[in-house]
Amino acid sequence: MLASIRDLGYCPCPRCLIPLSLVPNMGKPRDMKQRKVLACVDNEERRYKVELARDIIYNKHYVVNSQAVEAILKSQSLVPNIVSTISYVYAKQELIS
Repeated sequence: MLASIRDLGYCPCPRCLIPLSLVPNMGKPRDMKQRKVLACVDNEERRYKVELARDIIYNKHYVVNSQAVEAILKSQSLVPNIVSTISYVYAKQELIS
């Protein structure tokens, strides 16, 4: 979970797209509504952005904080990491046992 938090990003939480400017509403009824409306969704658009950024980093040899990568990821505070379903299932099994 920590690997998905972007340092100095616009959104401090990897689970929602609430901007830093709305953090003072935390815990209020409005906050709970905003979390539902602005929830992060693992959809094709997000996956495409992450894959595009990873391609730029690994195949075009740009650094992670280059302008090209930032232009793709920064608006939603995304990071160029992916989670394998296999590793997720394995980690979940480790927690259970």
